[in-house]
Amino acid sequence: MQQVPPAPLDPQAHQTAFLGRSLTDDATREFLAQRSMNASTWPPERWTPEQLVLAALLQHPAAAQARARAALARAQLQTAGLTPRTVLAPEIERTNERDAGQSAWSVGLALDLALTGESVREARIERARLLADAALLDEADAAWAVRSGAQRALIELWSANAELALLDRLVVTTLEAQAVMQKRYDLGAADALELTQTRTAAAQAESRYVLAEQRQIRARGDLAQALALPLSALDALRIDFTAFDEPVAVPAMEALRANATLDRIDLRRALAQHAAAEAALTVELRAQYPEIRIKPGLLWDQGATVWSLGAALPLFAAQRQAGPIAEAVARRDMAAQDFLALQSQALVALDHARTRVKAAELDIDGAEAEHDEARLQMTRTEQRYARGDADRLDRLLARVRVLEADIRLLYARQRTLVSRLALEDAVQRPLSALTGPTETAP
Repeated sequence: MQQVPPAPLDPQAHQTAFLGRSLTDDATREFLAQRSMNASTWPPERWTPEQLVLAALLQHPAAAQARARAALARAQLQTAGLTPRTVLAPEIERTNERDAGQSAWSVGLALDLALTGESVREARIERARLLADAALLDEADAAWAVRSGAQRALIELWSANAELALLDRLVVTTLEAQAVMQKRYDLGAADALELTQTRTAAAQAESRYVLAEQRQIRARGDLAQALALPLSALDALRIDFTAFDEPVAVPAMEALRANATLDRIDLRRALAQHAAAEAALTVELRAQYPEIRIKPGLLWDQGATVWSLGAALPLFAAQRQAGPIAEAVARRDMAAQDFLALQSQALVALDHARTRVKAAELDIDGAEAEHDEARLQMTRTEQRYARGDADRLDRLLARVRVLEADIRLLYARQRTLVSRLALEDAVQRPLSALTGPTETAP
């Protein structure tokens, strides 16, 4: 007899476990090693985005939920494979009319056996197997959702860190420019309007710095939430953002469209669910043929052995299946429409993401041109300063223009990364994993 211990939920214990969660434990190291990740140096001095996402999957609630659904599907597959139940029924009879010396009791045994129903069982097994396959794809879909959310948060944190560093330099430079302009004003070499403009620029830079600090705090919180980690665990990690410096090339549209329509995780899951609905229809169709059960019995009655043979055949089985068959047909049609709608959504998402990529590429071209021009002007100002044709304020204002161009270029690079992430979401695969020719920038 199988025994299953009780498993009550303890919210307080779960809270304690969450607050103590970390990515540097031995279980995480073994988890990464099993997935061909380099864990020879543990913990890593700097975590790559790929390492972070993969390590978070071990304890992530979304992944745990998907694993629980997959376990349920496997259990249902085991249940579907059960053979029709065989029943052994003891029989006891008592009679008040008996001869002298005879017992009033008769005892016997009867069996209840199914002769048919094997085809229905096979169809149920096939349906459960397809649902188990779909549940496995649920795990993959959950893992992709975790990756996508974490990548988006990582891009935001990378951009916020870089913006904060640039704005720190911008604040210092604008304050220096304000001090120089104040001296000019005090000497009568500048008017009040020029002084006001430099003060406004310095105040705006300081305000932008405060907003960037808040943005960085939000980005860290969003990343901790995406990875399902307490913020203290994230603070203990150093993240390597070098993967964002050069985005991967974009594959040709033909390869993207093939993946979006044929290899997306949710599309494969929808196909498995449609096949399961087809198998469920087969179950109901085969249930039209009645299950015949025989009931052989053996009775000992006053020293005599009496055997019996009974049978059971349900009546009107085909008529009773009309409703379940209609429901199964409707569910199959719903599953088909769900797949077609999802495929259409995938194609629309792909076209939209590709448009965003092209716009981001044009944006970064403009930002790079602006950045190059600001650098060129800075070089010329330095040359003029060396000749005595420019002063310190000219140099400071040239640095401000370069820093503003750097920030503009940073925003463009972030949009490029986000657009490529949207493209990956459209095909549900990393762009680096796709094969085939790549598209050139427009």
